[in-house]
Amino acid sequence: MRVPHPPGRPTPLFWLTGGVLSGQAAAAAGAAPTWRWAIGIVALVALAVWATTHAMAHRRLRTPMATAFARHPARGAWRAWYATIAAALLAALVGHWQLDRLLRPTLPADHVARLIGERALLRGHIAERPAHRSTKTRLVVEITAARRGAEWQPASGLLLVTVREVRQAWQRGDAVEALLEVRQPRNFGNPGEFDFSAYLARRGIYATAFAAADTAWLRAPAAPGLGAGLEAWRNEVAHVIATALDPTIAAIVGALLIGDAIALPADVRDRYARAGVSHVLSISGLHVGLVAGAAYALVRWLLARSERALLAASVPKLSIAASLLPLAFYATIAGANVATIRSEIMGVLVVSAVLLNRPRDWLAPLAAAALGISLGWPGALCEISFQLSFLAVLGIVLGARRIGDWWNAWEEAHLVRLRGVHWRWVRWLVLSQAVTVCAMLATAPLTAWHFNQISLVALIANPLVVPLLGLLCVGGGLVATAVVAMAPGLAALLFQPVGLLVQAADVIVCCCAAVPGASVHVITPSLLELALLYAAAGALLLRSTRLRRGILAVCLAGLCIDAAHGVMHRLARDALQITFVSVGQGDCAVIQFPGSAVMVVDGGGLSGDFDVGRMVVAPFLWRSQIAHVDTLVLSHPDFDHFGGLTFLAAAFGPEAFWWNGDMAHGAHYDALWRALREGEVAALPTQSGFRRMIGGVEVRALHPPDDAAGSDNDRSLTLQLRYGPTAVLLPGDLEADGERALVAAHGATLRSTVLKVPHHGSRSSSSAALLDAVAPRIAVVSAGADNRFGFPHAAVLDAYRRRGVQLWRTDRDGAVTVRIGADGAIAVTAGIPR
Repeated sequence: MRVPHPPGRPTPLFWLTGGVLSGQAAAAAGAAPTWRWAIGIVALVALAVWATTHAMAHRRLRTPMATAFARHPARGAWRAWYATIAAALLAALVGHWQLDRLLRPTLPADHVARLIGERALLRGHIAERPAHRSTKTRLVVEITAARRGAEWQPASGLLLVTVREVRQAWQRGDAVEALLEVRQPRNFGNPGEFDFSAYLARRGIYATAFAAADTAWLRAPAAPGLGAGLEAWRNEVAHVIATALDPTIAAIVGALLIGDAIALPADVRDRYARAGVSHVLSISGLHVGLVAGAAYALVRWLLARSERALLAASVPKLSIAASLLPLAFYATIAGANVATIRSEIMGVLVVSAVLLNRPRDWLAPLAAAALGISLGWPGALCEISFQLSFLAVLGIVLGARRIGDWWNAWEEAHLVRLRGVHWRWVRWLVLSQAVTVCAMLATAPLTAWHFNQISLVALIANPLVVPLLGLLCVGGGLVATAVVAMAPGLAALLFQPVGLLVQAADVIVCCCAAVPGASVHVITPSLLELALLYAAAGALLLRSTRLRRGILAVCLAGLCIDAAHGVMHRLARDALQITFVSVGQGDCAVIQFPGSAVMVVDGGGLSGDFDVGRMVVAPFLWRSQIAHVDTLVLSHPDFDHFGGLTFLAAAFGPEAFWWNGDMAHGAHYDALWRALREGEVAALPTQSGFRRMIGGVEVRALHPPDDAAGSDNDRSLTLQLRYGPTAVLLPGDLEADGERALVAAHGATLRSTVLKVPHHGSRSSSSAALLDAVAPRIAVVSAGADNRFGFPHAAVLDAYRRRGVQLWRTDRDGAVTVRIGADGAIAVTAGIPR
């Protein structure tokens, strides 16, 4: 019997890495533990086949087939394939088990998460470096004891504590005792949102708490040791940087040197993102690689000055080994993040290969780094930094090699090297730009998926900014950082030239970001579109021209068909769809009319530096394939209604802005009107009697009248949408007086099938007169989970329940979508299934 020859021997490292990553991806996608049984059975089958072929190869089976197999030269390759496949499947089981036990854990009886909903006195110590922001600080506390009664009881687990005002100088290792109410981590509940609960679970955090201030907490400094000394040194470095430089420049330097990127102002993040150089603001493999490369070049230049060194040893090997020292120093002060750890592992493996005279292979160290990080930090695959970091390096390794081969062939064909030394600079420019292009192509689809933004000036900004920030600033900053422990005053002087370089780079970034169309916001690509984009990028690496053109043509045709299908689907939409987006304690409704028109009524708004429009509403729109909003509507000028509209006005190009004519004071409201003016949005005061037809839907303003008086809430712009036999009433934050005026003015015309519950379910709203006039069948409450106002009030819930109204709540159900057909058929779905 003749055995076919296998395609070649597999590389076990790649298969093991792929197995672990696949298993963790399946766990993150929600695959149940029973999935492991299927994989286990397949793995056992593969092992059985391997054992059979092994027995055949050693003639332990006395059959004609065994004899034929034993004589075949490919038997070793086949055994390797069976064993590798079995190992990959077992690795997938390990990966799935690792992440599944974090996402769906069985918590011990003394875990702090058992106290969710209770207020208790807790003891523990700070487990991670505090994350400071302008309006809050986050502390991860490892709990050791809890007291709800008279005695302390042992406790365990991590607790994420958000503190609004920090008065004490917390650092890792400090002991803490505080009275806190333990809460459950929550997402907003909108489709496709960032899964914050899963993010915390991957870190082993299953409970949170909030405190207005830490003044009443008991604190004991960390015990002396290496960890405490390192934290104290990092804090001293941060203090010297803050005192030596301008606040904005100091924030950038802190991000570059000690990984304190969380303190960066929002405007700095925005302009670096627009310029396509935001990756330099976080310590990543780029910085680690530049530091190692600079150290290698410097040590080699110094050793080359010594004739004795040149004769006695291999200068390149000594230089590359010496580069590990500054690389380890930089990683120590940078902290443990995915990109730094990946770079450290790759650096050690590459140096080891060079020292052992092994062929240089960048893919094997990359796979080893991915495997090590995935096993050490289960769920790292789900982190944005992991995905972008590894894809960027993979793109550089594969793409730059292909471009280098192409350039070498072009040089040989045109005898470029005989035309003068200046062509060396051309070669350097081409290959250095190739690195940037390959990294951009590799990460652009994923950047669109996660951030919905693509920079069009990145090719110009990166060659100018990266050498300044990534090499000169980091190099000079590391020298100053090392001096801090010995002479803080001298270190402050050394930070001055670093600050000047950062200032120069920041000016370049500002200029690039100010270019019209420097970046564009894009809708979230689908998984099919991501696959087609990466298939097209992979086709560019192929050497066969015919195959490359064929794959590119197929991918381009697929993308065109997909885009045409999306446009036709939107234009052919014949239903009115209203989504009450979950924005915490606030209001936001996204209305998709039949056809393509989109309206957003209110935009939510939370206190602090969390921009609901940017972080919640905009991602929902982009994931709903909405890139343009026709009309923005503000019911009344309260921050929990207009806070998120500022970003929407700047990013979605609205043509009109409707509001009740009332103005407010404050920086946030001024920012909204500034965004409207810059976007040339037509502002239209809208009061009772206003009427529009949009996509066959009649939109009427019922309140306030021209002469309306009363509070801001009672002057809320109230809209009624009528589509066929169905009406929807959106009354903003109307309270009792406003509801009485509304009922008196419109009476029976208020009858609506769907009602947005007024004022988040406040006891002062949803009066009997309003509910009798509207007679809703479906009502939706927009409120934040565990809000301090106690909305929706129990009496209000009881009033709707007694009338048999189907009540939905964004604090419990997440985003609530009401889909209304022209025939009156209504379907209601929620972001969190009931």
